[in-house]
Amino acid sequence: MSLEALNSPPLIGILTAGCYCALPFVVNNPLFSRLPWSTIKGMNILAYGISIYSVTRPGRYDSQQSTSSPSSSKQASELKNKKKNDDVDVDVVDDIGNEFQDGNNRSLLNPAGYAFSIWGIIFIGELIMVSTPYIIISPPPTSTQLIIREITGPYMMSQLFQILWCASFRPKYNRLSSAVGGSGLYKYLSVFNLTGIAVSLSFCHDAFTTNNKSDVSSSYSNMNYWCYFLPLTLHFGWTTAASLVNLNGMYAMRSPTSTKSVAVLGNFSVIIATTIGITVTYIRNAPVYGGVISWALTAVSFGLKKRLSLLLDNKYDKNDKNKVGMYGAKTQQTLCQIGAIACAMTSAFVVAFSGRGN
Repeated sequence: MSLEALNSPPLIGILTAGCYCALPFVVNNPLFSRLPWSTIKGMNILAYGISIYSVTRPGRYDSQQSTSSPSSSKQASELKNKKKNDDVDVDVVDDIGNEFQDGNNRSLLNPAGYAFSIWGIIFIGELIMVSTPYIIISPPPTSTQLIIREITGPYMMSQLFQILWCASFRPKYNRLSSAVGGSGLYKYLSVFNLTGIAVSLSFCHDAFTTNNKSDVSSSYSNMNYWCYFLPLTLHFGWTTAASLVNLNGMYAMRSPTSTKSVAVLGNFSVIIATTIGITVTYIRNAPVYGGVISWALTAVSFGLKKRLSLLLDNKYDKNDKNKVGMYGAKTQQTLCQIGAIACAMTSAFVVAFSGRGN
């Protein structure tokens, strides 16, 4: 039996709920402090390896953007005859088989492509993180080792959520619900799983930034931070933003979605991202986290700039400014710029007044 055959939306939904229920029992579990160091190393590298394997499996939305079936071409032809319908995005009509692009074109929280290059840095960084204990003969200092033990549980949970996200970020999760007369709720499983990654990594981040409300950054060297903790900070920051991007994309994918609801969700998401970015950066003395949120919001602003420039250059019909994906775009761009600057300034403040951040 193939892995695809085992990928059942109801099953993935149950597993997702199970991971959320298990997370509180994994965080700060004393078991990890008693396990041999070799076991801790093995658990981390195994979790990373399985997660990377799941990422390489084809069939996700983001790996199908160039795929188009004959049936989708027929649907596109039919929709072109209904072009005057406000619920049909002109740009999406040309590629109706690409649901992922559909959601992105209609969403107001769609980062410019360059932003996703951070995934490469994250994966390489975490490879170094799980490999370093095997490369360096002597184990890390006791203080650093204790933090790594505390991180192991939530890190494994983040990788489980990553695996479930790879399983749920697929067209079948949207089409199955629609086929049985549902409202497409299965497609939001990917949002829950991506959020689960961020929540799990938040516990990891908390372990090396604060401990019993006291600063623990002095308990490890800069080299240990770069090897073990920086990749987790980048991953935490990016998945915080990416979960909101995923939510907006999935919501905007619905054809009957109104222009105002898409705009409101986009605006509210930027406010949430900015608030979380400022709060976590300041409370945890974490300028890198604030920098990642600023990076994401700047990328969204650039993406909207390109979309708005096409409208100004008359590449779009004048009426397109009131359609899904264009309505409220200017306001969204302004909010993203304000949010990016606010997060960047908070990061700069933390660096200037704390002398060290994570």
